Amino acid sequence: MILQHYIKVALRNLTKYKVQSTISIVGLAIGLICFTYGWNWYRYETNYDGFYPQSEQIYRIYGIDKQTGKKSEELPLILARKLKKDFPEVIVYSKYGSTFKYGETRLEDPDEEFIDEQYFKFFPRPVICGKKDDILKTLDEIAVTRSFAMKYFKTPEKALGKTLENGYRKHITIVSVLEDSPNNSMMQADVYELDKFDRDRENRITDEKQWALLNTKIYLLLAPNINIKAFEKKINSYMVEHGYNKSILLKLIPLANVRHTFGSELTFNLSYIRTFTVTGLLLLLCVFFNFTNLLLNRIYLRNKEMKLRNAIGADKKNLVIQLLLELTLLVGISFLLASCLLELTAGGFSRLFETTLQRKLLFNHLCIITGISWLILTVVCLPLFLHFVRASSLLISDGISPTRKSGFRKISMTLQLCICIFFLMSTFIMFRQISFMKHKDLGFQKEGLIQMEMTFNDREGISREISSLAVLKGFTQAGIFTITHEPYTQNEVEWEGKPLDFNPNFQVLQVGSNFPEVFNIPMLKGRFVDEGDLSDGNRHSSWTKAVINEEAARIMGINDPIGKKISIWNYTINRDGSRGRAEMEIVGIIQNFQAASLRNPILPLVIVTDPSKWNSYFYYARTEPGKEKSAIKAIRNVFKKHSKQGDPTTCKTQTINQILDQLSTSEDASLQLFTLLALFCTLISIFGLYSISSSNMEQRRKEIAIRKVMGASAGTIVKMFFQEYLTIALIANLLALPLAWLFMQNWLQQYAYRSHISAWMYIAIVFATIFLIIGAVLYQTIRAAQSNPAEVIKSE
Repeated sequence: MILQHYIKVALRNLTKYKVQSTISIVGLAIGLICFTYGWNWYRYETNYDGFYPQSEQIYRIYGIDKQTGKKSEELPLILARKLKKDFPEVIVYSKYGSTFKYGETRLEDPDEEFIDEQYFKFFPRPVICGKKDDILKTLDEIAVTRSFAMKYFKTPEKALGKTLENGYRKHITIVSVLEDSPNNSMMQADVYELDKFDRDRENRITDEKQWALLNTKIYLLLAPNINIKAFEKKINSYMVEHGYNKSILLKLIPLANVRHTFGSELTFNLSYIRTFTVTGLLLLLCVFFNFTNLLLNRIYLRNKEMKLRNAIGADKKNLVIQLLLELTLLVGISFLLASCLLELTAGGFSRLFETTLQRKLLFNHLCIITGISWLILTVVCLPLFLHFVRASSLLISDGISPTRKSGFRKISMTLQLCICIFFLMSTFIMFRQISFMKHKDLGFQKEGLIQMEMTFNDREGISREISSLAVLKGFTQAGIFTITHEPYTQNEVEWEGKPLDFNPNFQVLQVGSNFPEVFNIPMLKGRFVDEGDLSDGNRHSSWTKAVINEEAARIMGINDPIGKKISIWNYTINRDGSRGRAEMEIVGIIQNFQAASLRNPILPLVIVTDPSKWNSYFYYARTEPGKEKSAIKAIRNVFKKHSKQGDPTTCKTQTINQILDQLSTSEDASLQLFTLLALFCTLISIFGLYSISSSNMEQRRKEIAIRKVMGASAGTIVKMFFQEYLTIALIANLLALPLAWLFMQNWLQQYAYRSHISAWMYIAIVFATIFLIIGAVLYQTIRAAQSNPAEVIKSE
């Protein structure tokens, strides 16, 4: 009965102060759901491959070039062979692509991994049917995944025992069908087979040349609780001691960190996800301050009720229990609202941030975060409740002296505003940077430029017909060139006069002779390369002429490079293990253009003719700006017309602007996130300030009346209150703006081209904050200042 009475009183007070209660409940629900999403996403991304039995003991070895500092996730196979002799268990695998056939039927190119015998001991997979132990024993056996089997053979059982052909062997038999990898795994492949080719290469080339071949991923299984730094030092000393590849520094990373160590092409990297989580926590803290402030404000407004209850027999313990029950009820309703919002928004969040959400785990996290939030709020509010109960029993006059609670109120309001200003400033700077990126001159005309990925069989027929389309003004091949976050580069570029210890990274483009016209990039000197510059022989050894960009000329330190010789690795490996090279004459200099995303500076380029005119992976077409949709429709019709069995079901054709938008997805999502959080914080702060100022004026009616009787004008009273709130605003700005500057300076460092944080931006935020605060308290302040002191005194 007592509990029922407490609940009735609590519900009655929630409805009595419905505006403040609604602000508290909605604000806390939003804070809970934002932090739940952030925490769940962070946990998901940092637990990639964490489900394997020995995942905490598995580490990936990668290399860092001592001269350039560039990371290399692939290392020489010979390193794994050496490590196997002297260190814990080692596993290696490589990933290639190949066209598969079943009889006369061509299958689409699946992802294929070449592994060693220990692979499935490190990364065990459920076997649906077929061999379960020692899955792959011979080079003629393969294991496939459920999705591969279902796609081509309808059921896993029908796939078992089928003999296929790929680009490496004529007869390979499916001996096992494995369950697909979970979404949160880096081990995503369709076909697994034993590695034959790297082993064959080991037997025919010298150790010295094997060390130059970086084509293998290496994992180690280490003992529990091993000192990783000491082990890194040990294996690097081992490399030096035995005179192995001296240009590489070896590093180890846990299995769960591999994804984001080498995830430069991920839309959302770990830094972004961590930022999302921290900002969610900041929003939750802002909500805590607002929630506590409004709760205490409502309690002080009920001073008469508390004194009356105390007078008719309720002791202080009962009053504190009542207040704690009301706090719990508010948190409970917020939890129910957050659960509903979670169910409604989970799908949209998953699509927007390209992640997988496990609803049950998400709800569990919400429960845990709500429980911790309730505990924190209880710990913070309980001493304040006890202070209130003691104070109310001692005061005879109505109301609590404002000085009793002004200290906590001012501190909580200042911290709440501080977080609000932090989000406003961060959003402002982020908007400026993203606007700067979207309007930056890339060095080529992006409007009207279309990219096509060519993975079809009849590339020549498709290319010839597309090039003849009337809607297009130009068409060219471009090898594997596309604009990405992390373009492929090489530092094996030589020229006359190059310092021995200078190995900058160059990007090599293989393009058609009309590439500058299609991209609308001017030649500065000389001419562009064409098909006549190719010699007979191997496709990569046929390069005789090259064009460089302005940045390459600057890096090389040559004033007039026309006619000079340049030598590069031509991406071939000779049978003796040595790297093939192409020595070329520089025939032209092209204007700098952005060949990678704006996270990178303009790279030095070496441009050569694409010798495989009809086998390029990427092609580009130009149309009139505004006609991109009709051009893409015509191109897709050509793909559909020439499509054959085994070709992709869709043709990936998109404008350069669409590609650039995809590369800036994380920036756009960041802006949306910070805008949303800034809006939430601002609204919560405004409503909180309005409610608190309203009750503050109500509690200080007697003080205002006395001041007016003593001669104070309405303007003087308005000024007094404005000074109080403006002081809070200025202190909040002094705290928040430096923190926002530090945070955004760190965020901006990931971009090679950045907007500047100017002084006027700080001034704008300060004035915006003052305007918001004045708007929130203006009405209440003027009404209180214009009140009739006689009416106030009479009512008392």
